[in-house]
Amino acid sequence: MNEIRKQKYAKALLQVGVNLQKGQILLLQTCTDALELAREVTKQAFEMGAKDVIVHIDDAEINHLRALYCDVETLRDVPEWKKESLDYYLRQDCVQMGLMASYPTLNNDVPSEKLLAQGYSSNEVRNVVRKHIHAGTLKWTGTVHPSMNWARKLYPELSDEDAYLKLDDALCKMMRVDDETDPVENWHEHCASMAKISKKLNDYNFKSLHITSELGTDITMDLVKDHIWTSAADMGSSKVSEPYVANMPTEEIFTDPDYRTVNGIAYASFPLMMSGKLVTDFSITFKDGYAVDCAASNNVELLRDALFKNDHTRLLGEVALVSKKSPIKQMDQVFYNGLIDENAACHLAFGTSFPSNIKGGAEMSTEELLAAGVNVATSHNDFMIGTPETKIVGTTYDGQEVVIMEHGDFVL
Repeated sequence: MNEIRKQKYAKALLQVGVNLQKGQILLLQTCTDALELAREVTKQAFEMGAKDVIVHIDDAEINHLRALYCDVETLRDVPEWKKESLDYYLRQDCVQMGLMASYPTLNNDVPSEKLLAQGYSSNEVRNVVRKHIHAGTLKWTGTVHPSMNWARKLYPELSDEDAYLKLDDALCKMMRVDDETDPVENWHEHCASMAKISKKLNDYNFKSLHITSELGTDITMDLVKDHIWTSAADMGSSKVSEPYVANMPTEEIFTDPDYRTVNGIAYASFPLMMSGKLVTDFSITFKDGYAVDCAASNNVELLRDALFKNDHTRLLGEVALVSKKSPIKQMDQVFYNGLIDENAACHLAFGTSFPSNIKGGAEMSTEELLAAGVNVATSHNDFMIGTPETKIVGTTYDGQEVVIMEHGDFVL
């Protein structure tokens, strides 16, 4: 991205994403492809009055080499110092930001068992951050940055330079960053628009949802009692005094299903990158809350490993609504990136729920959350189910049926 866009990208991440305040520490996790943006974020953070900026750097090529040459036991190992180095700062007045790229074909030559081991260790490190997120004490955001590997996968018909520039331009559009307008104003307008929908959903106080699509999805679920629909405009809790936007870009409005009540089958509308490889054309079947079966045309073993780790990873943790009019969906491109693709389509997630999506959830113990129907797990995996003909009907506690989405769009 050019210098103007780079500065605006960093501005949006700092002023809207983590909403950095004077005297706070910024914990910045970045891939090497995003180092120029990371330097701009660091510069602006200090200019905004950050107490310090702590940068953790990750390199996809080095991770690939480790996956090729290390044994499974070594790849699964997570030294305590690595987790403590994160936790040390997160226990302070700290905000967290991730700048990551995708590498859809980089690990094609790595055996699945090694990718699973590497994914396990990455998730263990991520759980350090999740602990503070679920406690309601952390402002955080994650975003994306181009990589050449990613650009080649998306636009194989273009030269490397043109493919990279096209991906860079697409990401800037998603981030509401251009050469002329103020991205902070753009994001405030976007957040206000999504807040109107989340308010309508909360006012209905639905008891249950029924989701269907032309792919064959037919799934029902109760929502947890006292649930809260949340969008980018609504992040935060009583423990975090300033608003923030957890994922950028974001187009979703989401809440917690009651994990005990999920029944039916969900067909994926997008492939899913799992442990460095694509799982395609997959479905998951639920009965009385639990995932009981899954199928896929490719790499089903990666899906099975993530889904059937234990009883809690088999349970649903999130339901999110996204209009087919999402600007990401309008690009008509599968991006092979979970953060982007989940904001192009309605999606579900198996694994942990968000305590912030139930009233008083940040103050609840694990036992209290589980008793309320809020899943608590060690992982969270989003998968997209939204299609042009998705229909979602909500039922209120007095038995009223309300069409929330029809033909893939909100009708509230």
